[in-house]
Amino acid sequence: MIFTDAIFYAFLAIVFAAYWIVKGKELRLGILLIASAVFYGWWDWRFLFLIAFVIGVSWLTALQAAKREPGERTRRRWLVFGIAANLIVLGFFKYANFFAGSAAESLRAIGIEPGWTLLNILLPVGISFYVFQAISYIVDVARGHLAPEQRLRRVALYIAFFPQLVAGPIVRAASFFPQMDRDKRLTRGLLASGLKAFLLGLAYKAGIADHLAPFVDPVYGDTFTPGDADLSQWSNAALIGATFAFAGQIYFDFAGYSLMAIGVARWFGFYIPRNFDYPYAATSIQDFWRRWHISLSSWLRDYLYIPLGGNRGGRLATYRNLMATMVLGGLWHGAAWTFVAWGALHGAGLVVNRLAKTATGAVLGLVLTQFFVLLCWVPFRAEDFGDVLTVWSAFTGLREGGPGMLSWLVFAVPALIALDAILGKLAPRLAPLRQPLLYWAGLGALAGIVLALYPLDAAPFVYFQF
Repeated sequence: MIFTDAIFYAFLAIVFAAYWIVKGKELRLGILLIASAVFYGWWDWRFLFLIAFVIGVSWLTALQAAKREPGERTRRRWLVFGIAANLIVLGFFKYANFFAGSAAESLRAIGIEPGWTLLNILLPVGISFYVFQAISYIVDVARGHLAPEQRLRRVALYIAFFPQLVAGPIVRAASFFPQMDRDKRLTRGLLASGLKAFLLGLAYKAGIADHLAPFVDPVYGDTFTPGDADLSQWSNAALIGATFAFAGQIYFDFAGYSLMAIGVARWFGFYIPRNFDYPYAATSIQDFWRRWHISLSSWLRDYLYIPLGGNRGGRLATYRNLMATMVLGGLWHGAAWTFVAWGALHGAGLVVNRLAKTATGAVLGLVLTQFFVLLCWVPFRAEDFGDVLTVWSAFTGLREGGPGMLSWLVFAVPALIALDAILGKLAPRLAPLRQPLLYWAGLGALAGIVLALYPLDAAPFVYFQF
């Protein structure tokens, strides 16, 4: 069940009605927890046992890590156990075959045939997101930033809350838990703000991202069926155009999901923080990561980069910590060396960003940053390093075949992204002029545009594979 499935709207209507009809906070939270279980189990009911394990371990270890009496060493052991248990779950389902396959290839390279076979492990949807959310809860409790929740069902709802369960944003417990205790009323403002976010997200996803996918998948191969790409058959113009199309697709797809999650959560009286702030308007790599997938970049900063030492150990230690954080961030996105390379490239970009002695102008900084980001999307999307080199060669003109006439996507995608950023920045300035009639008319027009552009076959969200 995904946000663009017809069944989701029936599911949402039932949950919405039940939630607002009943009285009492605990009953409403119970409805949301049951709905989250149904939503997640819709993919595969076996996934429910896995997320229940993550919830149970996180709840128990946080309770133990918060106790003062056993002593610092015992509490630290519980903290390490809770983090390790979650990472083992993530590592087994997401990375077991990756590391086993890499080891096997290394052995074959030196003439040794490995004595094991790869397992057919099904990747549970959303596991990367809810495991990171669970780890942040344990760490925040152990640090004393948050009181441990005594009631298991509340920890369960925090980790499994269905609007952002499978693709984020990654929500912090310190933000979510107080919202469970607040009195909530169904108001016109709540409905309107949720509808605005949801429709805009749907427009991003179904109106833009799904219409860019047909220009990406034939070239790079289908996102969810790796191994079917043959980039050598395409011209330089096609490779460059497909790369621009993917840059637009992944932004509008993922930002669209985040907005839809924000809108759905809003309808139940919960606030989820924004996950994107027009990243393609960034004028440096550091600025890009303040704007792109904000919930992940802030998670990596607070739970990985700073614990590694951050910028406290001198210049070289800072560069090491940046590289380690971004490489692991790349690996979080997918079990492939191309994702590791993508993370390493962004880590190197952040290091160069810090090494630069003089700031570039805004326009030059924008162009250099976004061209770097565009080239980095190639290893993120390509299936192997051979394909990466093929596409990069197309950009340099070193590849035979000639670029021919550049694809219209090279101009259309940046124009679309620029229009989105301009309208987004203008919207707050027009807020004082907003009238209720015009506001609802605008939402109606947006809904009409979405319906007109809605594809006959909506594609899954790109980040579901992570």
